[in-house]
Amino acid sequence: MRATLILGLVCCCIASGHAEERIWLNAEINHKPLRLIFDSGASELILFPKTAQRLGLKVTPPPPDVVAGPGEAVGGITEECILTLHGTTVATRFGIIEKPAYLHWTDEDGIVGWQPISANIFRIDAGAQTVTFLANVPEETATWTKLRVRTQSVLCLETPNDQGATSVILVDTGSSGGVALHPQKWRAWRAAHASQPATIQAFFMPGAGLMVKEQTWATELAFGPLLLSGVPIMEANPAEMTLGSTDFEASLGLAALKRLDFIVDGHQGLAYIRPKKTPPPPYEHNRLGAAFVPRDSYDDVLVASVANSSPAAEAGIRNGDVLLKIGEIDVTKWRTDPGILPLSRFWMRPAGTKLKLALKRGLQTLEITVVHRQILPPDTSSPPLHPDVPAKSTRNQP
Repeated sequence: MRATLILGLVCCCIASGHAEERIWLNAEINHKPLRLIFDSGASELILFPKTAQRLGLKVTPPPPDVVAGPGEAVGGITEECILTLHGTTVATRFGIIEKPAYLHWTDEDGIVGWQPISANIFRIDAGAQTVTFLANVPEETATWTKLRVRTQSVLCLETPNDQGATSVILVDTGSSGGVALHPQKWRAWRAAHASQPATIQAFFMPGAGLMVKEQTWATELAFGPLLLSGVPIMEANPAEMTLGSTDFEASLGLAALKRLDFIVDGHQGLAYIRPKKTPPPPYEHNRLGAAFVPRDSYDDVLVASVANSSPAAEAGIRNGDVLLKIGEIDVTKWRTDPGILPLSRFWMRPAGTKLKLALKRGLQTLEITVVHRQILPPDTSSPPLHPDVPAKSTRNQP
């Protein structure tokens, strides 16, 4: 295991939620129980410092001159320990990665990446948030879509594209989101669906940092033979594209995997996939349509990013506004007052919730009342469009 660890996409949302959406694996280290996140968008076995300390593991820090590339994060290495996972016991080492203190993760001890389980046969049930290991591939998969699993450090599928070449779909169980499209495809899809309601998703990813992205809804998407319906959609970030290689087309988080029956045969390097025809489950999202996040990990000021035509925009909130108060809560103390975080609990409240916000815009202080609205999914009564086909009307329904 290297000192520089390709961690992938441990998606920890700051402003728009989903931190509770995890696939958990129970394990033991040196016969002591722990709870690990299964993150197929990460490559390594990872522990967080508090866990290593609790287990009494010695940690070797990384060399000071190591520089992380895109999609990588620098971490230390534990001493050798005994890991028991899925009935198998091995001697191994874990990478150690720090989490920003302001994220306030509490339940997870670490991460199981793709490599440690890649040789198994297993079913991913994103709705139940479980991984079930199987002795054989079920007979029912004979009629499912079959895609090749690309041999690399994270879970990627190969699918034919419109140019007759092969595209790569990153499967990222560490992300609670839906589909993240390659920027070029995202721009084309968004242009064809310009009137589609949108919100803002803010999240932290080791190896990428703090991200703020517009998020909207796709009624139907197709990646070669892989079909998805009723999924949130946004633009991919550079870390996702790096992990997915130069052929990257999209990544699939848990909200997308909830729309699929999904079995991986690591022995043969195949994935068996069947789209679900049931209506999509409710998608918890930012009903304010704005996120207030620091400009970087060291900044104390919470700055607004606002989706067009969202409740926040309609109430008068603008990009760059600085958040001072939510009701009577002074959020300028967010780093030191644990009662303020996570901010997502304010943005994720039910439709109809009213928030009174105090904002600073330049030298001006404003008080704005905004009413939450259900943004995702929008009205789906119109026929769906393929993601690469422009809308034929000015309404541009999905």
